[in-house]
Amino acid sequence: MIITSAKNEQVRALKKLENRKYREETGSFFMEGPHGVAEGLDHGAKLLRLVADAGRSNDPECAELIERAVRENVPVTELSSQVFNFLCDTETPQGIGGVFAFPPAYDGKSGDCVLLLENLQNPGNMGTILRTADAAGFSGVICSKGCVDVFNPKTVRSTSGSLFRIPVERSRFSGPEIAEELKNRGFSVLAAHPRGGKSYVEEPFEGKTCIVIGNEANGISDEMLKCCSGLVTIPMPGGAESLNASVAAALMIYEAARKKGKF
Repeated sequence: MIITSAKNEQVRALKKLENRKYREETGSFFMEGPHGVAEGLDHGAKLLRLVADAGRSNDPECAELIERAVRENVPVTELSSQVFNFLCDTETPQGIGGVFAFPPAYDGKSGDCVLLLENLQNPGNMGTILRTADAAGFSGVICSKGCVDVFNPKTVRSTSGSLFRIPVERSRFSGPEIAEELKNRGFSVLAAHPRGGKSYVEEPFEGKTCIVIGNEANGISDEMLKCCSGLVTIPMPGGAESLNASVAAALMIYEAARKKGKF
């Protein structure tokens, strides 16, 4: 049966996944697009429901995912194009989406290189940073309690599937509290700071390393700076006062990965 009303109970429940509280209650989130859904399935994520635009169910990518879901006994919900577009967060939906259970979180202990995000607020920055950390082979990402939710629809899209590959801890604690715990576990906690620290190309990134990226507008809090083992700075010989958070994170992430011999 093709659902044609946005007032349908199942559609209303799917739409509610845009709300963080409802995502937490259900332990699930919506991934839009065939690439993201395929990434989730390929990496063993638990697909709870596949949602398809009935008008595009014969498109090769959509048809393949529908067949795969049926083989794996995953419920498939077909919607009219109008209802599917209502459900999606993008202007040009791609005809398929999936409701996934939250993937396993980072355990806060394993690996030699992790990222700590303090009060990061922009969903696009969050998604880009997660994708970059995944690409560089980082062990995990920890988000302080003031961060935007990693399962925000815009963040989910920005990760381009990396959310299924790199474990993320959505902590209930503040950045400084997390930093102190990481230091107790043998991590060197290094703050990405716009000035006053050691140049990131000179920092050895030895041993178990945690790189801290701060809020887009306010940077790293004073309390966090007091907890950090050291400051690392990206030189800016031009006139800009600071770099975009995701750009600064990318430079730090790749320099640390290079120093650790990951490529």
